[in-house]
Amino acid sequence: MSDENLQLPDLEIYVEGSDLDAMVLWLQDVFENNEIESQSKNGAKLTCHYNGQPFPIILVKNAGSTGFTSIWFDSRELPWADDMACGKAAFTALGKTVRCIDSVWQSGDDPDRWFEYSSEGEKVINWA
Repeated sequence: MSDENLQLPDLEIYVEGSDLDAMVLWLQDVFENNEIESQSKNGAKLTCHYNGQPFPIILVKNAGSTGFTSIWFDSRELPWADDMACGKAAFTALGKTVRCIDSVWQSGDDPDRWFEYSSEGEKVINWA
């Protein structure tokens, strides 16, 4: 897989379902000084703060027609070291299946290889 020393410039996880209210509440519990910039039937945009630094979070329902909501954090200054730690925290808080990548993608990596947290445990899946 990819070099563990490389870091993504941001984080993104995919949460099963479309309960934006629950996802926004979770994010508001995690971060300080939160503001919902916009929210519609298709998603939401928040501005949150971590360690005093503002950054956007964008939620998109049914991202890529997958039945999962994308949660994209446009920052590396987050309480989680990587997508997997964020995914595990989201699963623990929301109780919904969460999918994420486990490293920085590089040429030669399998683009359909994802990590999943669910009530069945943690596992690597092929999400084509």
